[in-house]
Amino acid sequence: MGKCIYARCKRDVPDGATFCPYCGKRQIREKKRKKHYRAKGTGSVYKLSGDRRCPYYAVFNGTSTGRMYSTRQEAEAALDAMVASARPDLFAYTLEDCYTAWSSVAYRDMGASSRRGYELSWSYIPGQLRSKFGRDVRTDDFQDVIDELQGRGLSDSTAKRVKFLYSKLCQWMMQRDIIAKNYAAFLVVQQTEHRPISTFTVEEVGKINTLATCGPQGDRLTQSAMLTMIFLFTGMRISELFLAEVAHVHLDDSVPYLQGGVKTAAGKDRVIPIHSRILPFVRFFCSRANGPLLVDGYTGNHKPNGWRARDYTGMLAHLGIPYKVPHNTRKTMATNAAQSGVDQIALAKLMGWTDIDVGNKYYIAPDVAYLAGEMDKLDAWDKELDNR
Repeated sequence: MGKCIYARCKRDVPDGATFCPYCGKRQIREKKRKKHYRAKGTGSVYKLSGDRRCPYYAVFNGTSTGRMYSTRQEAEAALDAMVASARPDLFAYTLEDCYTAWSSVAYRDMGASSRRGYELSWSYIPGQLRSKFGRDVRTDDFQDVIDELQGRGLSDSTAKRVKFLYSKLCQWMMQRDIIAKNYAAFLVVQQTEHRPISTFTVEEVGKINTLATCGPQGDRLTQSAMLTMIFLFTGMRISELFLAEVAHVHLDDSVPYLQGGVKTAAGKDRVIPIHSRILPFVRFFCSRANGPLLVDGYTGNHKPNGWRARDYTGMLAHLGIPYKVPHNTRKTMATNAAQSGVDQIALAKLMGWTDIDVGNKYYIAPDVAYLAGEMDKLDAWDKELDNR
């Protein structure tokens, strides 16, 4: 027999009994757990009082890891990761904090168009994901965003831009040891069907040409039609023509041409002969230019977006032509050149493509009449069959 370990009881209890039969006190003395101390300079883990599901939190140099933990071990692991980071103060950054920090530097030397692309991509990110810690964002989070965008019918290029934005943010966090890998590399963008290539019909181009040729030259609609004709017969992108300099327009050469272009290595500073149809229009703008750019003599909006939204749209509405984006003038040029038998290598050079496959995939859309005419070339072979 032994005595109960509870001082107020002290009654006899059988040997080996786990509990006292009188007071119910557990008879096995528990050893006190030795308090764990972290090494100096590696932060601290605290436990809050009260009945909490997650009572532990961790702090390093006065900065919290940003969340509560259910066990001390989880808090210790988070603190170790924070201490190992090159910038512990960034450990509690949300994804939006990371985007703000990245963009404040990246946007300094970025063109307006590229910046708008990133800002548009960021606008697709839901608030719930933006408020998540950057270190906790994973591939699945952005995969859900991309799948949702493609489910709404947005193009795969839009989804790819969102993927590219996340890749930039991952690189920013990796440089600061917030995460260990670029999770954007594992995102999957489904290939979607390309929208049908839309071009201007002969009748529509005829209306634009009539306005450009016969309209009042000082009128904004007339001049907008002139610019549209230049697009249709050069295949230039809207930004390329609005950046073209008068010094690069050679009207007095035996073969008049202009030199310009942007975007790809094949497209930059390419040589584009000036077709006789648009030569008067190019001369008109060169003679009126009061600055270095060809469009400096234009009476309308000198910014591509402004011209597209107001002058170009107004000109099409005035002529009763269904709206097509200005880039479709480039597709119209490529399609008509291909149907007219322009050498494929020459066409790729004129358009600034890296190879002709780009044109076949994105620009050239032969009409039914052209395809039927090509089919007529089988007549000789067809007649041979009748003679068999």
